[in-house]
Amino acid sequence: MIVNHFNTLMDGGAATAARRLHEELCALSTESHFYHAVKVQDNEVPNYHRAEWSRESPWQRTLSAVRYRFYRESFKRAVQSKRSDNEIFTSPRAASVTPWPPISHRIEHKPRIEHKLLSGDSKEIVHLHWIAKLIDYESFFGSLEPSQPVVWTLHDMNAFTGGCHFAGSCENFKTGCGNCPQIPRSSDTDISRQSFAIKQQALQCINLHVVAPSRWLLDTASSSLMFQRAKSFTHIPYGIPTNELYPMDRSEARARLRMDPNATVIGFGAMDVKSRRKGAAELTTALASLANLPNVQGLVFGSGQLPETRLPMPHIHEVGAISGTFQQRMVYSACDVFVLPSHDDNLPLTGLEAMACGTPVVGFAAGGIPDYVRPGVSGALVQVGDANELGETLRSLVVDRERLQRLGQGARRIIESEFYGKREAESYQRLYAALLGEAVREERRAA
Repeated sequence: MIVNHFNTLMDGGAATAARRLHEELCALSTESHFYHAVKVQDNEVPNYHRAEWSRESPWQRTLSAVRYRFYRESFKRAVQSKRSDNEIFTSPRAASVTPWPPISHRIEHKPRIEHKLLSGDSKEIVHLHWIAKLIDYESFFGSLEPSQPVVWTLHDMNAFTGGCHFAGSCENFKTGCGNCPQIPRSSDTDISRQSFAIKQQALQCINLHVVAPSRWLLDTASSSLMFQRAKSFTHIPYGIPTNELYPMDRSEARARLRMDPNATVIGFGAMDVKSRRKGAAELTTALASLANLPNVQGLVFGSGQLPETRLPMPHIHEVGAISGTFQQRMVYSACDVFVLPSHDDNLPLTGLEAMACGTPVVGFAAGGIPDYVRPGVSGALVQVGDANELGETLRSLVVDRERLQRLGQGARRIIESEFYGKREAESYQRLYAALLGEAVREERRAA
């Protein structure tokens, strides 16, 4: 069995989740390969490959470039009215044709694959993750054999929408998109409906198996028009490397961050701190309600800054973007409580990582957050968008250190029992085996 993962980037939430799965599969002796778009300095790591596609003749490349440039300019004009605080809106077309398999796949695997072909033992899984700007829908899916199993792990909603990655309250993906509230329709085109039609046509005859890390995203995907012909829908939560992310002594973590060891610290983090979807405005309002408490501080990581406000605020310690498990352990462990005020989200890794480090989570009851934030066990949930309730809940917690400690211990136990990396990888192994008609080895099932 050969598993071929495709993810556009090498960092970010989807990339982190996909890479963790790939590495857990390798640790379980599954032959797993990871294809991505950009060349990175650490690309010498085995089984990571830049996705390179079949070479066209010079005239074909020129024709393809001209066609794509024309399409791209039209697409950019159509989306230029998008609100700046909305997240990206992407196209199903890439700059070049991307037929299966990538060139590097055959070059690197050719001798072994030819041997397996002769023995009748060459079976492969195409496993898609976040593929915006990496895969051209028409050429990629059009080149697959109808029987080729395709597993698609959803990290957001883009796979079944006309271009948005989180739809908010919009349910147009159930009927074919169009009149997108994020992209006001121009007089001559409806880009969300056009893009939806391109995607839907490309997926018509695919042996597609959809996986979602959260129950919310699984239910949402199964209700979409795009996936009406999908063969199966499976819920497999993300796995956290519990041997790498675990509690650090809080005093040590704060000393490294040059923070007051006696402060009550409320954490928040996102790739884009000011993101409207991530709830930065509600968080700011909630923190303002704590400004009169003694020695309460905020600890914020990620790109950008919280929105400006005239409200009184506790001191905010900003550490910028963080990377690597040691930095993550340090930041999460320095917090007494972590906040997830997202309006829409899949199964946010920041909450899982905080819990792995023994930090309880308070979040809006949105998307997949209730899958692991369990009131009275690992944290607390509040009504989506209610900044006042969020502030009141945080206030009740930060004055009760013993309760915070119990919730932190409960959070770690949930990660150890339900969200650890090996469990996720073994769940995928069983899915792959079922799709290929193979038996799962009994020793792995019992492990």
